[in-house]
Amino acid sequence: MYVTAITMLLAGASASVAPQEAESAKVIDQIAQCRSIADAAQRLACFDGAAAALQTARDRREIVVLDREAVKQTRRRLFGIALPKIKLFGGSDDDDEKEEIREIDAKIVSARPIANGRWVIKLDDGSTWQTIEPFASAEPKAGDSMHIKRAALGSFMGSVNGLRSARIRRTD
Repeated sequence: MYVTAITMLLAGASASVAPQEAESAKVIDQIAQCRSIADAAQRLACFDGAAAALQTARDRREIVVLDREAVKQTRRRLFGIALPKIKLFGGSDDDDEKEEIREIDAKIVSARPIANGRWVIKLDDGSTWQTIEPFASAEPKAGDSMHIKRAALGSFMGSVNGLRSARIRRTD
């Protein structure tokens, strides 16, 4: 089956998340329970009801179904943004840690200097980064390649065209 992650995105305050999450999980559990029904007609009726409930939940945006590639692309777009530790993409904490993106490569779309030798850099993935310290070896320009990796204590290091890295942070 191509669907590898089911993400439940629920609106409302954090205090109200638990009842909504339990209700959404029931929709998925209904499908699994149908498999245990021996009588074919009853099993089909159960699956039809569970499928209708799943479609209703999806239409109401109580449940979002993503395949592995969509999850991977979303994780990449969120690279560099400080998010709280939540199971945004389903799975366990171990799964999230294994699939965490630790570095990216992108092309620079634009780069403009700001005070004290620092730069604001826009990448082809739509993200915007700002250097915290000057690039010692090269000035970034459109078309250059940018490599960004996680560093210590939640910081990031970026290098242009494989040259010496500088500390950077995501600004969008």
